[in-house]
Parts: sequence; structure tokens; C-alpha cells
Amino acid sequence: MRPRLGQDRVPAVLAAVVVLGLLAFLGRGKVSLDTNELLGTGCAIPSRITAVPGAAPDGGTVRVAEQGPGAAVLENTSTLAAYRIPVTSGSRTVEVPVLLPGQRTGVALDRPAPGPATWLAPEALGGFTPVTATVVPSGVRYHSANCRALTSHGAAVLHRDAGGRIVGAEQLPAASVSCAVGEKELPVTLAPGSEVHPYCALGPE
Repeated sequence: MRPRLGQDRVPAVLAAVVVLGLLAFLGRGKVSLDTNELLGTGCAIPSRITAVPGAAPDGGTVRVAEQGPGAAVLENTSTLAAYRIPVTSGSRTVEVPVLLPGQRTGVALDRPAPGPATWLAPEALGGFTPVTATVVPSGVRYHSANCRALTSHGAAVLHRDAGGRIVGAEQLPAASVSCAVGEKELPVTLAPGSEVHPYCALGPE
């Protein structure tokens, strides 16, 4: 039995309808055309978090773990991540972007007082890891294992004596600190034994 005229065109018409429907669906912004997102490998680190600062639900806090003249080391004692921590000393205030549970960082402030932070489950940061810094003969080498570039807010540099005690500090400007993915070396002159604590924020806030 011979097919009726046009019957052999039905599969092609149906395929065209499906394609047009998919294009219309994509056009409404329901599906991303980004390859990483389509493959499920998009970067999950948020660029901004809207939450209210307050006390950590588990009783943890950001405390001053070590102190010296003009500098200190802060520690997050909570099982949650501390986000956007204001730290004040007299009329000066700096903001530490993120401290993961148990993480420490330096501040170039004398007798600092940490203020209320926003507390988040570490998973809410989408795989964020702290950027590290190593002092090398030509400057500072920064290393980031994050899936996207973060925003540099500078860095605190702590100076220690031969016994490991803090004896001073300085603040590096944002332009002297790299929060890019991978490794990047930037020229800066620091005293031997200096510790560099990068402030790499999730976004430009």
C-alpha cells in the first residue's frame, strides 16, 4: 500500500516543531546556553549574599587569637562561615570578606574589635576556598583554586620577629593583591618573614 501524499513529511514537520519550541523556550531565558551550565559545571560561587548579620547559631564567633603592636590575628571559632566581618580599631574599620570555619587571618589594626558577621553554611559559598599568598624574592605569589576570579580588597601584612611574635603590620592596596584564578605574582617589597593575608571578596560590594 502506497503512503498518502505528504505522509512521509510528518516526521520532518514534527522535528521542526520541536526545534522551534526549544528555540522559543531558550529565548525566554529558561535555559542557559553557557556550556558550563549546560554540562552542570558552572561556577557556583555567588557574587553577592543578602543575609542579616547577627550572632552565630552554634555559639561560635570571630575572636582575636593573637595580638601585637598595630596588628592581630582573627579566628573563626564557628562551624559556619563568617561573611563580611567588620573589624574596628578606634576610628578605623576594615572588612574581612570571608572566614571559613577554623580559618585565621591577619588585620593591620591595633587592638581590633570584630563586629557582627553574617553566618552561612560553608556549602552556601559554592566551593569558595581562601586565596593564599607566599612571599618570594620578586614580590608576592598569589594562588587561587576558585572557579572564578574574586574581587581584591587588598591584604594585611603581618611582621614577626625571630621568635614568631607580631611586631608590626601594614596594609597592601587592592591593586597589589591578586584574586584571579590560578597563580599570579605581583611585585612588592616586604621584609623577610612577612605574612600576607589576602582579602578576596565574593563580589565588588
